[in-house]
Amino acid sequence: MQDNRRTLLIVGAGGFGREVLGYIEDDNPLFRVKGFLDGRSHVLDATPRSVGIVGDPLTYQPQSDEVFMAALGDPQMRFKFTAVLRDVHNVDFATVVHPRANISRHARLRHGCIIAPQVGISVDVQIGEFTCIQEYTVVGHDAQIGNWCQINSHCTIAGGARIGNFVTIHPNSVVTSRAAIGDGAVVAPGSVVIGRIPAGVTVLGNPARRFSFR
Repeated sequence: MQDNRRTLLIVGAGGFGREVLGYIEDDNPLFRVKGFLDGRSHVLDATPRSVGIVGDPLTYQPQSDEVFMAALGDPQMRFKFTAVLRDVHNVDFATVVHPRANISRHARLRHGCIIAPQVGISVDVQIGEFTCIQEYTVVGHDAQIGNWCQINSHCTIAGGARIGNFVTIHPNSVVTSRAAIGDGAVVAPGSVVIGRIPAGVTVLGNPARRFSFR
């Protein structure tokens, strides 16, 4: 029988990359994983998988039939380690939606997104490129999420919320319907975001307020 699956390489062999490999091997009939791209050649030594590291994302020479996925949990690292593949080789980055996610047919996802199991995305949601949403997170109607975001597990993004680019939202956080989060902001675990969060700040608490480790 002919194998019509596309050949996929996963950028990043850390914990998130290994999770994505599991999504595809267990439940996704569209892709055949060739291996990981990671500059850390020994990163899988303690946790071997069915495929290994086949190259460094900054030096890898793509083949014409290959498609890629960026599975790095830090948005800035995701951007950095896909730069050559995106800007020099102009490769195709897949969007992968786990079959156990519940995505409205009226939601819009751009390329390079990863949507994990048990995620719920309601009507008229807009999600930018290379954004990842982890397990058991719910996104309400008309919410807007920018490019290169990381929204972790068990979060609630209420209807109409606005989230900028390169935003990280840690687990068990709530973004209310009137909230707007600026580019590059970080929402600490368990926080409740009400109102506007400026670009580039870290917030913590209920309600979430500016936080610094200094």
